[in-house]
Amino acid sequence: MHPVQKHLMDTDFRDLAGTRIEGTIALSDELINLGLMEVLAQLKTMGAASTITAPTEAAATRATVEAEPSVDPKALLKNLQIDQLEYRTEAGKTVLEIKAGFGA
Repeated sequence: MHPVQKHLMDTDFRDLAGTRIEGTIALSDELINLGLMEVLAQLKTMGAASTITAPTEAAATRATVEAEPSVDPKALLKNLQIDQLEYRTEAGKTVLEIKAGFGA
């Protein structure tokens, strides 16, 4: 984990208090579809009968990455105050307009 991420997590994101963000984020249909495919794959895995198989190299790599601590989105989002969040779709992408800040 990057030292900045670790510091933010250890201090419960207090250093971000008063920070404001305003911007536009464009998400391609391909990116959204990749996210949906991942969710569906997880649901399929959860519903499948438990079987024992030899791990593949990709599965071993994924397990290593998942074992590394990461930023908990819930911890970050609990301090986020969203003033505006709008979305629209355009040819081949979804556009998010956001105005938000971190609480004190």
